[in-house]
Amino acid sequence: MLKQTPLYQDIVKNGAKIVDFHGWALPLDYGSMLRETQTTRTQASLCDVSHMGQIRIEGADALGLLQSLSTNDISAMKGGDAQYNVFTTERGTIIDDFLVYRTKDSFLCVVNASNKKKDLDWLRANTAGSTEIIDESDEATLLSLQGPASAKIMEAVAGGEVLSLTYMHFGTFMIAGFPCMISRTGYTGEDGFEIYTEAKYVSLLWDIIVAKGAQWGMGLAGLGARDILRIEAGYCLYGNELDETTTPLEAALDWIVKAEKKDFLGKKQLLASVKEGVQRKRVGFIMEEKAVPRKGYLICSYEDEQPIGTVSSGTYSPNLDQYIGMGYVSANFSMAQTPLKIKIREKLYKAKVVALPFVPYRHSGMVGASIHK
Repeated sequence: MLKQTPLYQDIVKNGAKIVDFHGWALPLDYGSMLRETQTTRTQASLCDVSHMGQIRIEGADALGLLQSLSTNDISAMKGGDAQYNVFTTERGTIIDDFLVYRTKDSFLCVVNASNKKKDLDWLRANTAGSTEIIDESDEATLLSLQGPASAKIMEAVAGGEVLSLTYMHFGTFMIAGFPCMISRTGYTGEDGFEIYTEAKYVSLLWDIIVAKGAQWGMGLAGLGARDILRIEAGYCLYGNELDETTTPLEAALDWIVKAEKKDFLGKKQLLASVKEGVQRKRVGFIMEEKAVPRKGYLICSYEDEQPIGTVSSGTYSPNLDQYIGMGYVSANFSMAQTPLKIKIREKLYKAKVVALPFVPYRHSGMVGASIHK
């Protein structure tokens, strides 16, 4: 039996094609993932992402625990700040990537659904002192509203004060008499908001956003569109770009490795990699021939056609009208404009390395800025 979010019936009523996503019954699309992708870039879209894990960490030692297990500097956060981060092993490889929200008295970590149990076990195994690890996943829900019209829609839903939020910040707002934690964050590269509320309110919240969003051409989006959007934005997906064999340096996430922090798990190994240089690097590439690059396909050098890496994600981008992908290649092939070939069903197709993101970022106040910085 697949797990269902509290919005499952609402999603089915809207014509969603349901698929199994790590044990969850989630919408792949509402008729056309390509249309949903384009709607997000031109107007806005709403997506239920309540399957994400939500783990609260509180107590006197909460900050110390998170600082010791992750690479970014959580001590630099103030109340109302959100931050992108990764948990690492003693080898400096990635256990999971997550967003962390700092409140007055605690930290909320929003983790990948497929990794929630692993993350909980990891945190609890490393907890000491008075720190408490609380799994709030079953009680909390999460909606994602993304796209250039999202600010107007959110203002209509939550009032003008919500527009005071800037990228990677959050606050609590009342909607129809119930509290919602709203953050100006997302997984698309567009301006957008993520809205957290109790499960008992989420169906009403969904209906309110759908009704308000109609005048700005808002649509619904499923997992298919979200995957295309995050690839266009150059975002990593755990299980594709990130896993326990990959370091944040290899993944081109150098900016979240804060070497000036006191010791954190994997710091020694990561600093050695900074000094010596990594052997492979995540890159983006555009196909120069009509072909879809898929996860696991070989990336080959252009001249001698020898394997130099592997595709981690690939898709057709309706917003660019191009076939695009990401993958890991030997570091000496990672420069922009480097020609490549992708092996697809025993045939080699031309491609070239390009700078990420594929589409310009349009985060509030950070047009063209780098992911999560």
